[in-house]
Amino acid sequence: MAQAGEVNAVAVLVLFFNKLDQTKDCIRSFIPSGQMIYVLNNGSSEDQWQDLQQTFAAHSNVKYFNAAKNLGATGGRNYLIQHTTEPWIFLVDNDVTVKQQMEWVSLFHSFLKKQPDAKLISCNVFNIHENAYTQQLRVVKQGKKVQIEAGSFEITNTFSACGTIVHRTIFDTYGLFDENMFVGMEEYEYTLRTMQSPAGEIKVYQYNAIEIIHDHRFQKTTADKEATRVRYNMEMLQAGYNHMVQKYDIEMDHDFEWWSKKQVVTMTVPRWKQILQNLVTKLLRK
Repeated sequence: MAQAGEVNAVAVLVLFFNKLDQTKDCIRSFIPSGQMIYVLNNGSSEDQWQDLQQTFAAHSNVKYFNAAKNLGATGGRNYLIQHTTEPWIFLVDNDVTVKQQMEWVSLFHSFLKKQPDAKLISCNVFNIHENAYTQQLRVVKQGKKVQIEAGSFEITNTFSACGTIVHRTIFDTYGLFDENMFVGMEEYEYTLRTMQSPAGEIKVYQYNAIEIIHDHRFQKTTADKEATRVRYNMEMLQAGYNHMVQKYDIEMDHDFEWWSKKQVVTMTVPRWKQILQNLVTKLLRK
C-alpha cells in the first residue's frame, strides 16, 4: 500500500452523497491500485453511510471522514484536500470507475517520466450516459468576454474534477476551490483565477492511457433521486454562475440550465417514460 510520504503517492478523493451502489463500484475499482482512498460522507443518509463503511471495513487503504452535512462539491473536495497529505490528489466523482484498476498508477508514473513538469493530468473520461468520450475544453478570455472551446488539446487551461490528477502544490499556489460554486462550474472559476495570478494560468495535460468510466445511471431510491436534484439544483447553479461572473467582471454564455435538466431527467425518470415523453412532444409539434 502506498504511503503518504512517497514522492508520487496519490490520494483518491471520493465524495459520498448517496448513490450507494455506484460509490461502492467506484471504491472497488481503485482498491487494487494500493493507493489510499479517502471517502467523505457529504450529507448521505445514515443507512447508506453505515452500509458503505461496513462494506469496506477490511480494507486498510479506505479511510473515512464525516462532514455531518452536505458541503457541496467544492466544500467537500476542500475538506479532503486539507485532511490528506499525499503529494498527488486524484479528483473523482462517486459515479465513476477507473478502467485500468491495477495499471493506472504505473501508467501515471510513466507519464511523469515523459512530462516531469506536469502538475495537472486529465484522464480520458467516457460518459456511458452519452456513449461518448468527454471533449477537452479550453477557457478563452478576450476582454470581458469568456468562451468555452471544445476540441482535442494535448495541453489546455481547465480541467474536470471528475477524473484529474492534481499535484498538491497547485492548491498551495492558487488556493482551494471557491465554495460559493456549490454544485458546478468550479473548474471554470479556478481557471479564471489562475489567469489573474502572478504564477500564470494552469497547464492541464491530457493523458488518454488512464480511462475513467462515468455513468449517470438511473437512480431507483427516493434518497438517490433527491441527491440528484440537489446536485443539479438550478438555483444553486445560477447562484454560482452569478458569483463567478461578478467576481471576474466577465460576460459568459453557458447552457447549464439545459444541461442540468437533462442530467436530472436521465437519473430520475425511467427510460421508457423518457421515450414516451419524447414521442408525445414530437406528435404535438406536428
